Amino acid sequence: MITLTERLRAVQEQVARLVREHKALHGKLAQAEVEAQDHRRTVDLLKVRVAELERENEVLRKSKGGEGRSGDPGTKERIDELVHEIDRCLALINS
Repeated sequence: MITLTERLRAVQEQVARLVREHKALHGKLAQAEVEAQDHRRTVDLLKVRVAELERENEVLRKSKGGEGRSGDPGTKERIDELVHEIDRCLALINS
């Protein structure tokens, strides 16, 4: 038969274990919050970069539109690069 002292000891051990688990989980939560904040900053930076690239892309499209087919030979390639970079930024934001 389990004595009162043994039951109290078991409860104390269980409380101590739960306190340790609580501290460990609290540490993990703090780390996850820091990581989430870093991810939010990265998303914000990528959104700004996408907006910059879209503006630059629009300027290039407008400048090419006025020139017809005889535009700068590198303009189409530059637009393709910008579109590709925008796609990469959007993929990073969505992941």
